[in-house]
Amino acid sequence: MIVKSVTIYVKQEHVDEFIKATKENQNNSLKEKGIICFDFFQCKDDSTRFLLYEGYKSEDDVNKHMETEHFKKWINTVEPCFSAPRDKATYIPIP
Repeated sequence: MIVKSVTIYVKQEHVDEFIKATKENQNNSLKEKGIICFDFFQCKDDSTRFLLYEGYKSEDDVNKHMETEHFKKWINTVEPCFSAPRDKATYIPIP
């Protein structure tokens, strides 16, 4: 399993737009065969900070996800909403 953690910082005026677009992406992503989980969180103490926690069966499934139409639509929609660069990390299992 491959886990991706993405913290996203959103401009206050774009929070609702970001949530709507991300929920749509989440719903479509969960239909992908290679996705184990795709969780979406909003920070309790900062309503403009979000976390995506994504679990994939393999690195190939991560790459396939990045090529889907729903991911491309999401990133094109939400990128202008960002107030700072995303903090991204990929985790792999320890054998």
